[in-house]
Amino acid sequence: MAGKRYLQQIIGNLREYYKCPSCSTNYHLDDIKFLGQIDVYCFVQLTCHACSLPVVATVSIEEDKPAVRKRAAKTDLKRSENAKFKQLGPITSGEIAGFHAYLQTHPGGFSSND
Repeated sequence: MAGKRYLQQIIGNLREYYKCPSCSTNYHLDDIKFLGQIDVYCFVQLTCHACSLPVVATVSIEEDKPAVRKRAAKTDLKRSENAKFKQLGPITSGEIAGFHAYLQTHPGGFSSND
C-alpha cells in the first residue's frame, strides 16, 4: 500500500489540480476518499461538496522503493519472437494509416493470395 507520505501527496495534488467536472468547485479534503491500491495505482473517489457529483479517479504513483517493480507483460510470444518485435520498435502512426488503407482496398480478410 502507498505510504502515508504518498497518500498525502496524492490528495494534495487532487485538491490543487482537479475541480468538479459539473460545477468547477475545488475539492475539499473531506471530498476525497481513498478506495484502495493495486500495484502503483491508487483508486480514489471524489465527491463534490457543492453538487454531490461522485467521480472515481485512478492515480498512478511512483515510489522510490526498489520493492515496486513493473510486472512483465503477459504474452504468447516465444523469446525469439519477442526479441524480433522488440528490435522493430513501436508501431508508428504511419504504419497504422497504411494498414487502414490496405484494409479499405482489400475487403474480405487476410489470405496468402492477397
